[in-house]
Amino acid sequence: MVGAGAGGLRLRALRDCTPGAALQAWCRGIEVGRLPLAGVLAAGDILELPVTRLPCVPLPASLQIAAAAAGPELAAPWPIASPEAALALLGPGAPVLEDLRLESGMLRGTGIERRNGLVRPVLHAILNGSAVRAVQVERPVPLAEGGCAFRFAMALEPADLNGGGLDIALHAPGTEAPLARFAWAPALPGAEPLAALEARVLRLEQAGQTTLAGLQAMLDRRLEQQQDRIDAFIEAAASLLLDRLLLEGPEETAGAALRALIAGAVSPPPAPPPVAGGEAMLAPSDAGFDLGWHAAEEDAEGGFRWMSLQGLVRNPAPMRPVDWVEVAVGHLYGAPAPALEASFDAKPCLVEVSPEGPHHYRLRITPPGGAAPCQVLRLQALAGGSPAEDGVSGDDRLLSIAVTGIVFAYADPGSGPAG
Repeated sequence: MVGAGAGGLRLRALRDCTPGAALQAWCRGIEVGRLPLAGVLAAGDILELPVTRLPCVPLPASLQIAAAAAGPELAAPWPIASPEAALALLGPGAPVLEDLRLESGMLRGTGIERRNGLVRPVLHAILNGSAVRAVQVERPVPLAEGGCAFRFAMALEPADLNGGGLDIALHAPGTEAPLARFAWAPALPGAEPLAALEARVLRLEQAGQTTLAGLQAMLDRRLEQQQDRIDAFIEAAASLLLDRLLLEGPEETAGAALRALIAGAVSPPPAPPPVAGGEAMLAPSDAGFDLGWHAAEEDAEGGFRWMSLQGLVRNPAPMRPVDWVEVAVGHLYGAPAPALEASFDAKPCLVEVSPEGPHHYRLRITPPGGAAPCQVLRLQALAGGSPAEDGVSGDDRLLSIAVTGIVFAYADPGSGPAG
């Protein structure tokens, strides 16, 4: 091995030889480069072995130089200790951003990088040609054909939508052209746009009428089936009750007992208890836990959900002013006590930590200037790690705190949703 540069590895022949196969580079058993050889190599000849891709594998990794995956190795392995080393070897990445969509005030999408599976994706957005905002990016996952994929999201604010609409350009560091664009603008006046809009509205009306007719027919069939079952039950109960009571008393007693039985059978169910409107609680299995959270789990103490170093939580009532948010922590990793920063959208908040037992803490998050509306609660952990990298277990997830529940407390007395 002589060294590495943009595009591949440099090797020097130590002696004269006649190679019988192509020179190949392997990473964890996956071929990442190939150099066909022909003729005779003389001692001192310099070979340029191109590296065309890198798989998504745990770091540190290394590239083995051999003619086959089983070896033997023809040179010392070339180490890749960080994503920066992979970037220097393959050059700037060119991720493709797909599936852009707007959901609940969040711009979401999926990025695919087919060459560099060790990339550390960093994205930022330019809103309406002026404002710059960071984009939350999840940890990449490997693709079956090589490379990696990652999800990303960015919260939007009401002020982002102006009279001209909304224009978002997604960029990566080191590239001038945007990777993707998302535009939402009002239709310009004109015959063709208006005609297209009218045709679309007509199709939507027809589809809505068809759907409504189908739902009404299904509801009618369900009601008929339910009525048939009620009639059959009443007939069977009446026959059984009359057979028994006619032997014990007059017909008036049997009729009264039958009417009491029918009234009890069709009595309405009890009304559900009222929901308090000042608070909304999110359980670990709730869909309000957005980017940065692992799947919900359970142990002997109940349910919980691990957060990576960053986590987003959607407010169930984003238009109501939030007085405070309380986060219950049941497990920790990488720190003896919770250490994190919190913000309502882009507004930093105060975080107060209160212990409640071994590894149990309660975090109270309050905006410094009083109650304020909040679409997304942002949590940034200052400590964490991966059990697999630390040698604790085979769990390769990035962990910081495990949350057992989150409570949003609202300043107004209106009725809020229940978690």
